[in-house]
Amino acid sequence: MIKLLKYRAALLGVLFGLFGGAISQLLAIEEMTLYYTALASIIGLVVNLMVSFMLKGRWSTKMKNTIKVVCVILFVGLVATLFLHTKFFIEGTFSYSDFEDKVSYYIKGSEYTNVAKKFKQENPYVESDEDLISEGFGSPEERDKVWTQESINRNWMRLLTTYSLIIIFFVALVSILIEVLMGKYGKTTSKMIETV
Repeated sequence: MIKLLKYRAALLGVLFGLFGGAISQLLAIEEMTLYYTALASIIGLVVNLMVSFMLKGRWSTKMKNTIKVVCVILFVGLVATLFLHTKFFIEGTFSYSDFEDKVSYYIKGSEYTNVAKKFKQENPYVESDEDLISEGFGSPEERDKVWTQESINRNWMRLLTTYSLIIIFFVALVSILIEVLMGKYGKTTSKMIETV
């Protein structure tokens, strides 16, 4: 059991090492980076172990066809969730440039507070949320004065849910493909490597 866990942990380490750059761009939100990273590792290991457990058994024609259908569903789910996460990212975050011109993203809300509405009325030149934060409230830490906490929490949950689904679909799809390739074609692959 310990050997299996070490193997799975190494596989996930390589998986997230290879694709970490792409996955990290999904979590470009400054305040959620550590949370997303920890969540991805936990979900990845659990899904990987579940896939391995579920694929142990006899390989019948029905099993092969079922795995093909599951892979297609996982791929479609991954693409749809990537689209949804991108949509929520665009709608639910704002960029903020500091004095060094480093751009960071923060979660915003969808409903303005009365203070923010009043500031926008008094300053019609402020058009974007980025300008509203920098001109009127100074920093992203003051965003609870701009948007209601409930709307900020709602966007936070949307982003967290879609990101978790992306990890689940991605790890499940890759794990199934690795299990199938190693289980069904592992011997022929090792023979090809020995002959080369």
